This record gives sequence, structure tokens and C-alpha cells, in this order.
Amino acid sequence: MEAPSQTVPERIDDAFVLRSLFSDAEAEQYAANRREARRCEALADVLEYARRHPELYVSADPDGPDPLAGRAIPPLGGDAELATRCAVAEAGSRLNFTEHQVRSLASTAQHARTRLPLTWHAAREGLLTVAHVEAILGQLPVFGTRPELVGEFDRLLSEVALHATVGATRHKARDVADRLTSRTRTQRHAEAFARRRVEVEDVADGMAWVHALVSAERAHATDRGITATAKNMTTDERDGRTHAQLRADLFADLLTGVGPDRMVTTKVFVTIPLDRLSPAARTSVRSGTSAATSTGTSTGTGLDLNRDCLIPGEGRIDDATARQLLLDAGAFTRVITDPVSGVILDMDRRSRRATRAQRDWLVLRHGTCLRDGCTRLAIDADIDHHCAYHGRGRGATDIDNLDPLCDPDHAMKDTTRIRHRRRDDGTIEREFPTGHRTANPFAGIEERVRALLDRAGPYPDDPPF
Repeated sequence: MEAPSQTVPERIDDAFVLRSLFSDAEAEQYAANRREARRCEALADVLEYARRHPELYVSADPDGPDPLAGRAIPPLGGDAELATRCAVAEAGSRLNFTEHQVRSLASTAQHARTRLPLTWHAAREGLLTVAHVEAILGQLPVFGTRPELVGEFDRLLSEVALHATVGATRHKARDVADRLTSRTRTQRHAEAFARRRVEVEDVADGMAWVHALVSAERAHATDRGITATAKNMTTDERDGRTHAQLRADLFADLLTGVGPDRMVTTKVFVTIPLDRLSPAARTSVRSGTSAATSTGTSTGTGLDLNRDCLIPGEGRIDDATARQLLLDAGAFTRVITDPVSGVILDMDRRSRRATRAQRDWLVLRHGTCLRDGCTRLAIDADIDHHCAYHGRGRGATDIDNLDPLCDPDHAMKDTTRIRHRRRDDGTIEREFPTGHRTANPFAGIEERVRALLDRAGPYPDDPPF
């Protein structure tokens, strides 16, 4: 007698399963973002209600009737702030937050609702995290002299943040705010430089954080030196320590003056347009640059080295600091750029050595790793052959075939099924096995910023501003 036949179910497509799992994760993320935004609003409403009704927490007569019993208590001078502090303390107790966290979250909702309505709407809909909102909100003080541009800033950054990490959003928000405001970076840096300090924060288990607010070029030079020294230590010198542990130990050694016998000398690139060195050169260097690029006629890619003094990959620095760095260095390399787009055309060949010059070129041209959303510096990246050096389609070792990719992204490109595609603008798109493709969150933003600047009108080149 034959056994009854059994129906074998069709094999479920693995990519479909993975896409479904990603969809679940995204749905949860949107829901979490909505809850987070509405929690901030609730805290803001709590503090505002307490401020408007201080009698709920403050009584004119400590032995008098309970204000919650319905009897009106005349408000006292300063009671609103005291009631707010009480509400903050209660919220902290209920939510297991510090009072600083409560105030910070409430302040974010309070200010974003009124000054960044589009950004806050995106957060309430679950498209952005509160951290994204905070990164954008932190740049609003810069608009003190140009409040009419806050609306455009809100519109622009609310779109950019949809496809960017918090760190990348903060970086771009600072960049856009600096471009739109009439306040010069030299003024901002002078004020910030006056606030430099060192703070020590004790934490559990006999550990502490050391925070130092110093100029950006010194901070990045220190970081580069520690990173490069740790990377070049031998196995015996590492003594089983992780890379993070090595960096922490080297930093502490530097502070206490007992560092290793050798610290790797590192390079921090600073680019300075000629007209930043001599105001008299302005009429011959950048005439018509903004108008030409704002129309979209520029087809170049990479950093615009004509416009501002830069630490490539990090951002703009003020003119005074850049000039002082040049004086301290005593020597420089000449970089020839397109007069309209600012893209590198050539470098001074007198200081050129093949591999070093190519790396320097790529660092100046791109600043960061080219993978969508990655902000790791190109100066620390691997140099990848877009068309592999080995194999049938062997690619040449020349600038057009070289891309800076950070260590993790370079490893993924060579060892996983993630496909890397180079766009016309030089950025790298990644396609995952599920079919998901990354997007460049900053595509087209430069043209839009320049258009806003053109509509806002020119700023004076000389004081008074």
C-alpha cells in the first residue's frame, strides 16, 4: 500500500524574508520616533503648566490649605521658576531621567514647535529622531542678525535630515547656518575660543571623563596623532589592548607627560583661498562665482576650495585662524582650482611624490569617505581601486580610479555581497542584497544654499558688517 503523498511547501525567498524584517524594524523606528517627540511635547506642556500655575507646587503659607483642594493661592514673586523646578524634579523621578535631561527634552519641543515647525512635524510623524531636531536647533542662535532666513533653514534641513545620521545632520546644519548668516566665522571662532576650558566628570568604578574645549585644528591634530600612533604599535607594545584602549592610554600618557618614546607625526590639511590672505586680491579671484554655481552650470565634484578656509572633511574655519596656521607652518603647497566650481585641477608638482601626492589630492578633493552618509576622514581612509587592480578588468592606479573608503567600508566592499556603485558626482552608492539602495543626503544642497544666498542679497566684505 502506497503512503499518502505530501505537499512540499515552496521555499520562501530569503531576500523577501529579510526585507520583511527590515520593514518591521523601520516601522518600530517610526513609532519610537513619534513616541519620543510626543514625550518631549508632554514634558514641555508639564513645565509650562507648572509655570502658569505655580500654586500647584508653591504655597504662600507652608501650613496653609492644600492648593490642590481648589482654593486659589496668590502667586509669589519667583514662584513660577520654583514651581518649574519642582515639576522638573517630579518628571525626573517618574521617568528615571536627570533634571538636565528633562529640561533639555522639554526645551527641544518648546523651541522646535515655534521656530522649526517643519522639522518638528517630521519628528512627530516619526521620520526624524529628537536628536536630529537638537542638531538642527543648536544652530538657531547664529541667525540672530538674519531671522528671516530661519524658515528656509528649517525647510532645507528638515529634508536633509531624512536620509542622514545625527552626526552628519549636525555637520551640515552648521555648514548651512554659516553660509546663510551674516555673522562671520572669525567672529564666531573668537567668541568660542574665549570659552576654551577643561572639565573632569567622575563616573562609576573609579573612572572619569576628561573634556577639553580647544580649537578645532589642535583637537584634530591630537586625535590624528593618537590614532596613527596606536595603529603603528607592534603586537608586543599593544599588550592585548584594543584599539580604543590604546587610544585612551595614549591620551592619558600625553596629559601626564609620560607618553611613548615616539608619537607618529600626522598631517592636518588646511586650505586657504588666495583672497583670504589679501583683501586686495578679491576682485581677481572669485568674481561671479556664486552666480555661476547657483544656476547649476558647474559639473565639477568634490569640495569647493575657492569659497572658504577649510579643514577638508571637518568644515570651515575662520580666516584669522587659517592665516595664523599658514604663518606657523612657514610653507605651503599650491593647489590650482576651477575659478567657478572650486574643484581641484592640479597641484604644485614641485612637492609631488606619486603615492603621497595622489593621497593628498584625494583628501583635498573629497574630505571624507565617499560612501553615502559616512563622515570618517579621508586622511585616515584606505585608497580603493574603483575598478579592481587585479582581475580581467584591471584598473589603473590613477586619480580617476581611486576612491577614499574608510577601513570598515573598504572591507565590506571586498568581502560581502553589498554592491558599491560610483555616481557621476563621485559619491558611492551601496545596494544591499535585499534591494535597498542608499541615498546621498546632501545631493543638490550646495546649489540650493547658493540660490538662497543670492536671494538674500550680498553681505558687505568689509566692516562694519
